[in-house]
Amino acid sequence: MNEKTIPELVADRSKEYGTRLLFQRRDGWSWKQITWLDFDREVKNIASFLMDAGFKTGDRALIVSSNSLDAIATEIAIYHLGGILVPLSQKEDLGKIKEVANNLNTKIIFIEDDSLLNDIVNILDELKSVEKIIFYPDVRIKHERITNFKMVLKSGLMKRKKLHDELVEVSENIGPDNLAAIFINSEGDGSGTEVSQGALIEILACVSHKYSQIGIEDQSFSYMTTASPFSKFINYLTLFMGTRAAIAESRKDFYEDILEVMPTILFETKSGLHAIYEKSMSNLNGISREKKLRKDLGGRIKYIFTDFLPSQEVQNLFLSSGVKFLEVPELNNLID
Repeated sequence: MNEKTIPELVADRSKEYGTRLLFQRRDGWSWKQITWLDFDREVKNIASFLMDAGFKTGDRALIVSSNSLDAIATEIAIYHLGGILVPLSQKEDLGKIKEVANNLNTKIIFIEDDSLLNDIVNILDELKSVEKIIFYPDVRIKHERITNFKMVLKSGLMKRKKLHDELVEVSENIGPDNLAAIFINSEGDGSGTEVSQGALIEILACVSHKYSQIGIEDQSFSYMTTASPFSKFINYLTLFMGTRAAIAESRKDFYEDILEVMPTILFETKSGLHAIYEKSMSNLNGISREKKLRKDLGGRIKYIFTDFLPSQEVQNLFLSSGVKFLEVPELNNLID
């Protein structure tokens, strides 16, 4: 495992694991199985669209979204082009989106919340550097600067063959010193903490070595909405360690899907663990606290990766239910 950049990581793992299952996602009443090769193709479809749209190494892409599978594929595509990810949480207000986009000369914006569509249209002239705005939901609007993610995938698929050699050349020229992400500081002055591709790989390698008991047969599960380094990067550990993953699309889906996925690993924030605890303890119906929690988590959870340990009361219940906490300070400390 000598990769120094995200493009190298994905290329090496895709070659090694090929048709092995990487992700699962809800598709109506069933589950869609996504292999390493499937994921690699989707990433290259997105990258091909972005390249055709004029997105280049050093350009910045603002992603206002939960950490969904679509968002993760988009982020990896951005890294393949040497682009810079600027994350905001999914429910960020319009004023903040405009401020960050203009302050950082953002070229492309990805948005999850389709209720912002009309407001975005009304401020398009104020987003001076933005050339494309892409909505993950299937919004329908005739405007050359606004499209939806389905069209990105469709258009990228058609352009991928034509742009293949150029995309490979760009990805191979990305180095560990290339900037990967900027996390906006809370002061609101437009400044942020920068993370390079090499630093990101080093962090993932450190966590992977630290928790070597995790194997490729383990499966993680998550639903995180914030733009913190932990929430943004922890799902990349799946790519680094070669494990499998399922990602919920909403908190409602989280509680339904985890019972079907039955993961062995949960990626969750401190606040998310407290929310799970409160919901699980609110309706015991005569079942023991430990049994109820195990059931609500799908019955197979062995490890929880978290940004910060929850309160002692919450810790005690999880521990007595057979779950071990794995805190990840390597990610926590990125923006301290």
